Amino acid sequence: MSSPSFARVVVLIPCLLGLAVVSPVERAPAQSLGGMIERNVRNSVGDIWGVWVSPVHAKPRDWLLTVGAFGLAAAVSPLDDEVDRWAVRHRDDNGLDFLSPFREGGDAFSGKTVTPIAAGVLVLSFVTKNEKMQDGVFGCLSSYLASYGVRHFVAYPLVSRVRPDSSRSNPGPPAKQGDQYEIDVPGGKDWGKRSFPGGHVANITTCASFLSKRFEMGVFEVVPWAIVGSVGVSRVLDRRHWLSDQTIGLLFGYAVGKEVAIRSLRRRGGSSSSSSDASGVFLEPAQEGVRMGWRREF
Repeated sequence: MSSPSFARVVVLIPCLLGLAVVSPVERAPAQSLGGMIERNVRNSVGDIWGVWVSPVHAKPRDWLLTVGAFGLAAAVSPLDDEVDRWAVRHRDDNGLDFLSPFREGGDAFSGKTVTPIAAGVLVLSFVTKNEKMQDGVFGCLSSYLASYGVRHFVAYPLVSRVRPDSSRSNPGPPAKQGDQYEIDVPGGKDWGKRSFPGGHVANITTCASFLSKRFEMGVFEVVPWAIVGSVGVSRVLDRRHWLSDQTIGLLFGYAVGKEVAIRSLRRRGGSSSSSSDASGVFLEPAQEGVRMGWRREF
């Protein structure tokens, strides 16, 4: 790709600075820099591995959620070609200029702008021994790496789906009905055929999901989710993913970030089981079929 996907994750890191404002600082016990790094790296490796092996420990409700996610994407897919034609018509609209930083070539699309900020937050967290900020940075990193591993070593080799526009330079024609179903099994290494799932939106959602689940962010919580929406729409406007790709990418990223946050909360002795069921998207058995919706605990 023209820019590393990691840029989508680290663009959220400045939001971590707000965590010190909305709740008390969690300071690490007397520990050397090497000790703090070792602890965080060890936890990150454990979190990544925990995500990767989670299917082994999945419960029936987890598999039901997975089936529901794919069912939702399938239900959306007939609209994919229409949405792509909309993107062709409106990709240069002045009214969408606010998305420019998140589109290809934008400042937030490249890691050159945001990586130094992320590095600065990480250094500050070590200097001040602020465990909250360390957990935030490494939690987003772990979530990203766990998501990246599944997509690049499982999803892409298994499924090949042609992007709405698979050209890197010359824009292709608008999609025709049925173009969204150009899917082959197994997949491959062709960049133009790695539309499924939406990678950028998955990456950024893992971090947003982790932050909102791990911390009480107050008014700051709207920021990462606003960025998620901006990234999701931008990738559709750039014609790199179908709407159904973005649907799966968002749900997958949400699940990964939530799992990493639950593991982090358990290490801190926080409540993870009750809060995981109290907020977010739910899909569960009901007396007359399946019940799906959204709930939020305030």
